[in-house]
Amino acid sequence: MDRRTPLKPGDTAVVLGAGLAGLSAADILSSRGIKVVVLEKSPFTGGLAATRRDGGFHFDYGPHRFHTTNKAILERVRNLVGGDLLELDRLSRIRLLDRYFVYPLNLGDVLSRMPLHRGAAMMASYAAARLRVASGGARDDSFESWVVNRFGRALYDVYFGPYTAKLWGIAPDRLSPDWASQRITVPGLGGLVKETLFPHKEKVRSLVSLFHYPRGGIGRIAEALAARIVSAGGTILTETEPESISRSGAGFSIGTRGGSIEASGIVNTIPVTEYAALLGDMLPGAVLEASRSLRFRAIVFQVLRVARRPDARDHWIYTPESHYGFNRLSIPENFDPGVSESGAQVVFEYTCDAEPGDPVWSGSQELAEECGAGGVRLGLFQPGEVLGAVTARQPHAYPVYTHGYAEASGALLDALSNLPGSVTCGRQGLFRYNNMDHSIEMGEYAALELLGEGSVKERFDWSADTWADG
Repeated sequence: MDRRTPLKPGDTAVVLGAGLAGLSAADILSSRGIKVVVLEKSPFTGGLAATRRDGGFHFDYGPHRFHTTNKAILERVRNLVGGDLLELDRLSRIRLLDRYFVYPLNLGDVLSRMPLHRGAAMMASYAAARLRVASGGARDDSFESWVVNRFGRALYDVYFGPYTAKLWGIAPDRLSPDWASQRITVPGLGGLVKETLFPHKEKVRSLVSLFHYPRGGIGRIAEALAARIVSAGGTILTETEPESISRSGAGFSIGTRGGSIEASGIVNTIPVTEYAALLGDMLPGAVLEASRSLRFRAIVFQVLRVARRPDARDHWIYTPESHYGFNRLSIPENFDPGVSESGAQVVFEYTCDAEPGDPVWSGSQELAEECGAGGVRLGLFQPGEVLGAVTARQPHAYPVYTHGYAEASGALLDALSNLPGSVTCGRQGLFRYNNMDHSIEMGEYAALELLGEGSVKERFDWSADTWADG
């Protein structure tokens, strides 16, 4: 099928991955008469935006807050979950130096809670950094330099540096400055001063406090999409993944353990590196080589069920210091008090490499014990109040923005954009750290592209910071 030849009713499209992007695309395609088959290797739909209900546990794969400036996307989600879309006021904090700081950072809060000598050092190092920038002696050539140039060395050393090294498992000077420019939307310490003294009415996304959350878990969105796809005649095959992709006439043949599926078009949302490997010689050798330089960071969720709901009302808490093995924790009951039948839960997050030799990736009991001790130290619960534990893993959570990632991913995505009948989108499919509303909209555009009515790249250009707003 030539890209200029749109799918028509009765044609078959295969969607790889049942996260929000894939399900969104499948929903649009099935509503237009396309025979849709969704392949998902997990036992459930939703991907990173899934809710797990298992043996008394009821938790999301990490904290999710749905917010968007796209009114059509908000209305679509409202229609999916009916009247069960809660509106919440975010509370998130950083645990640092045995005290809590509001997140996003607020200068008045930082200076009032920080030890005096550290606060003075932060202001002095910020002034020194600005002088260095003004004199032309500073370059934004890594995550580290980007942050130091805008916040000063002292604040970097106490928070940004340790947290980033812990999250990625590599030194922050090995990360592209894109990670900072796309995810840290306050322009610097000076921006914190202005935002503290003169708050903007129109806030950037990362500073927005109000957000939406479906009663019963963030997975309600994916579950509602899946139900609509099936009711429209689509098929969702869980615990099924593509093992091969080859050309078949004007379309594709997708091989699975259960047999092959003939399709006129493909929407890809699985890791773009895996998709490239499946396509093989349909892509230039240099592009395949570039794709092999890209990697993802995994997340392990260690969930503890505890006897009572913690007093902390945070939706999530960051823990950058090394004496906490986990990076962040969240409390499901603070999103929706009705998610647990009894007691409460705390979801601890670790990042790691999804390899058998990584002790975090293969850990379970050790992680539960560490999280139990950490939760006690944080004052979330008391010794003896842990009633049970469960471990969950996601191997492809964060695309790693090392130096050179933009050139490698750009070459791969450009090559894929020229492959007739194929569209790639979503966080894993575009190798971009995007948000839930972006994924839903990407899925829409992917479907429209196969229908000859739109383009993912025109809306989400991977050569630009399209979603650089946290």
